Amino acid sequence: MATNFLWYTGATAGTGLLAPVVSVLTTELNALTTSSVVASTAGGSSGLFTNASVGQGIWAEAFFVNGTQTATVSSGGNIAGWFLTTPDAGTTVESKSVVPPRPPDFLIPMVTAATGAVFKAAGLVRLPALEFYVLAQNNTGVTISTSGNIVKVAPVAVQY
Repeated sequence: MATNFLWYTGATAGTGLLAPVVSVLTTELNALTTSSVVASTAGGSSGLFTNASVGQGIWAEAFFVNGTQTATVSSGGNIAGWFLTTPDAGTTVESKSVVPPRPPDFLIPMVTAATGAVFKAAGLVRLPALEFYVLAQNNTGVTISTSGNIVKVAPVAVQY
């Protein structure tokens, strides 16, 4: 007998979201130069998120909201992101100042970015079960604007 795998209504009725959208990076991104990395410090608990932060979700959509400047992004420009998981409330964690030696957990491709433009990661992003920080690298070829930048995750409700 076939089983239907469905988008569930979720906690946020009519949206398909398991929980409200979470801003995982905000002011940390302001004026971030190209090739630089930054870790979450403002959201969650001093930058540390739990699976409760994302409604115990397994999958999410990831977005970058461009701040207050219009910029011409280099061909192939993107925001790369990693979930830096920790088994002990942030005591043991990958370095928050360098790119980990593994592929990014999400990649948000960008083109010319107008003020307030929204860019979405390709495909669903797997959320960690453990507590986590978020590390992002600016691969756009330009410095990110000085305010209004946000990386958001929207945990989706999937029913099995």
